[in-house]
Amino acid sequence: MSISCRIKIPKSRIGVLIGRNGETKAEIQSLAGVKVHIDSEDGSIEISSTDETVDPTDVWKARDIVKAIGRGFNADKAFYLIDDSIYLETIQLEGSRNNIKRLKARLIGEKGKARNMIESGTDTYISIFGSQISIIGDIDEIRSAREAIDMLIRGSKHGTVYRLLEQKRFKLRQDPMKIWKDLPPKDD
Repeated sequence: MSISCRIKIPKSRIGVLIGRNGETKAEIQSLAGVKVHIDSEDGSIEISSTDETVDPTDVWKARDIVKAIGRGFNADKAFYLIDDSIYLETIQLEGSRNNIKRLKARLIGEKGKARNMIESGTDTYISIFGSQISIIGDIDEIRSAREAIDMLIRGSKHGTVYRLLEQKRFKLRQDPMKIWKDLPPKDD
């Protein structure tokens, strides 16, 4: 049985995917038990496995690692996605080029402070690349980071977002299940 998938990443990220002397590509193949074929000309990547002992979800994990690298994460952070409880979520910024530039500046903050505060307050990794914001973390951490990012996109003050993150962090230390009891349901 053969399992495969194809994705594209920006050509500027192919070198990161391959890694020094092919180390990153080799590690993806080793961790997930897959083969990674890279077309450097157009940025298309094929991930496949013909080994019947490989769990089919490992192909999808390898795909998520490749996606994360394509969205600006370094390989070390992307490799966290091999864990079953770690996910990748991407938010597409909308609007004109100037609006996207303004939103990215708000999300990064002065000297990276806003992004660092969200990452440390939610135990996630965040990459802002092109017009996309990508988050790596467990589902609850991603949800908190997403809420903070949405607040900044909607224009909330940075201080308000930082206080919210501190409050959630405090509640989580007190009662890990309480953090989500206070949130309104998410509109999808």
